[in-house]
Amino acid sequence: MKHAMHRIITSVLCAFCLTSPALAQDLDEIIQAKLRPGWRMANGIHMAALQLDLAPGWKTYWRQPGDSGLAPHFDFSQSEGVQTVEVIYPTPKISWLGGSRNIGYDTRVIFPLQLSLDNTADITLIGRIEIGVCRELCIPVTLDLTTRLPAQAPVDRLIETAREAVPKPGTGKLTCAFSSAEDGMKLELIVPFAEHAFEHAAIELDNRRLWVDTPKLERQDGRLIITAQIMTPTGQPMAIGRDGVTTTLFAPNGAIEYRGCLGA
Repeated sequence: MKHAMHRIITSVLCAFCLTSPALAQDLDEIIQAKLRPGWRMANGIHMAALQLDLAPGWKTYWRQPGDSGLAPHFDFSQSEGVQTVEVIYPTPKISWLGGSRNIGYDTRVIFPLQLSLDNTADITLIGRIEIGVCRELCIPVTLDLTTRLPAQAPVDRLIETAREAVPKPGTGKLTCAFSSAEDGMKLELIVPFAEHAFEHAAIELDNRRLWVDTPKLERQDGRLIITAQIMTPTGQPMAIGRDGVTTTLFAPNGAIEYRGCLGA
């Protein structure tokens, strides 16, 4: 298995920075990465995974990193025999640094990879993964990883555990309403039956040019009202498809994810 880290010279991405001695710490002491080869399922889908092990105090980010940080980017296009790769994100942790919210992982995270293949033979998986690893300082890192995916192999229980740790799908649809606001738009979501003790929410839009700030949660008459500011490139309202709104609600014992929302 190949493992190469490319150090990228760039400006600091996070708002809170360490002094320059922290930059001298070798990246190999901060993060270790590998591809877990996984196993071939009866339906022909291959389950593999990316495993990241982080030094104490360091973290990396979920697909929606929060108020700062760097969302991961996965590129497996150089792999031969692989049609598609779906990255599965386990439920992340929410932490705060000053007034800035971060959504991500510490210590160890395993991202299951669900692959559709062209054939039933062994496959070489070639990946380039771009992530941010952060303490008070955030460092962008590029990982070049390669592994052989065997056609015959036992189930990897660590990957199975990570698959089970994803947010559960929500029942039904949330209702939502968009309105104009300063610098963009306001989004209001209504959860009609908020029986869970939700403490946080994350909202993602399929238009990556739009930025959503940290949502606010308020309970009214047994309902959960979620409001968030959407910053648009022009500062003016623009069309947003309700099907492209993904809302993840976090409770102490897990998370629930809703895809899309209905007009209020």
